[in-house]
Amino acid sequence: MKTKIKNVFKIAVLMLLIINISCEGEGTLSNENEIISFSLTAGDFTKDFETNNDVIEGVVPYTIDGSNISLRITISEKATIAPDPSAITTIDGIANFVVIAEDGTKREYVVDIQRELSPENTIVSFEVKTSLFETNADIDNETGTINQRVLPGTVLTDIETTIEVSNGATITPDPKTIFDYSSPVAFTVTAENGETKEYLVTLALMDEEYMIQCDITNAFKWFGGDDRPTDPDFPEAFGDRNVGTGQTIRLLKDLNPTSFGAHFQGAFEYATTRTPYEGDFELKLNIRRSDGTIFASKNTLVSGPFMGGWIDFDLSSINLLLERNTDYYFTWYLVDGEALEITASSTANLDETEDESHNGGGFAGQARERDNANLEDWNTWFEHEWHFSFRLEGKQ
Repeated sequence: MKTKIKNVFKIAVLMLLIINISCEGEGTLSNENEIISFSLTAGDFTKDFETNNDVIEGVVPYTIDGSNISLRITISEKATIAPDPSAITTIDGIANFVVIAEDGTKREYVVDIQRELSPENTIVSFEVKTSLFETNADIDNETGTINQRVLPGTVLTDIETTIEVSNGATITPDPKTIFDYSSPVAFTVTAENGETKEYLVTLALMDEEYMIQCDITNAFKWFGGDDRPTDPDFPEAFGDRNVGTGQTIRLLKDLNPTSFGAHFQGAFEYATTRTPYEGDFELKLNIRRSDGTIFASKNTLVSGPFMGGWIDFDLSSINLLLERNTDYYFTWYLVDGEALEITASSTANLDETEDESHNGGGFAGQARERDNANLEDWNTWFEHEWHFSFRLEGKQ
């Protein structure tokens, strides 16, 4: 009987031990504090990095934006990490992360990820500023030359430049200290990795005469005012209005224009009676950028009687620099045309020519005072398929 009691006691003690051990196991906190995976993303670029003796190191291409990165870090279950990886957005030297296990055990990781040093060492832009004009110079990165013709009258010993170089590169001498371009100036651009590139900048005054005249005529367009009564069937084509003409001009070289001319067939007259107008009148020329904004204007007064032909605008005093391969919209109209009620015909060519400067499309504008509109407003103009006659003179 005593043996049986002893056996029962032993079993009870054993069960208590098992229960006690089980409870102790359930209360044990994890000491896991490992970085399991580490990846970096910048734009479309993603790279995984391995951990080696609590160190994560490597390089990323110089082409990525090192100031706009994100990290994706996987750590042991129930552990935490500081600082928060989502707060890291730049590659800026060595960083330290601490992974804290559930039981408070800490493990420090050193992260040393570097961006490769850039080999880029080019001049990206070269802006010339003078008291007369501002322009972006042409850059030939293959030959390391920058050649720019500048307006006649420019003082070459008083030139201000703004130069942009490749990201991370430096330039010597400091462009802010150079003002004399009366002779070529040499610059050295040094990349992050130390590679250098030489540039030679040459500025010269425009002194080559330029003249173009596009006057092939096979079409005529209404220009000026209208004294015909309003026709209910054609409310937009008759009655009080002022009609202007425009032409796209694109040049193969930079130009300092000194004169612009528009061509008209015959005298200004009253449309209803065909009576010539023999008095004086005024035309206005607006030169617009490709978004329609006006950046230069010129008026010319014509003494009557005008019998047709060219009317020129003197541009020599406004120091314009028209850049090559750029669309400019020249638009001209009769000042007070709606009140004068006189009209003439702008001459045009229906076909394209071999002259690239004239192959851009034309424009027409129409405005009425009753609509609170005038031909200064770009929204009163529209594209026209004809190529209108013009002549242009200047220096390149």
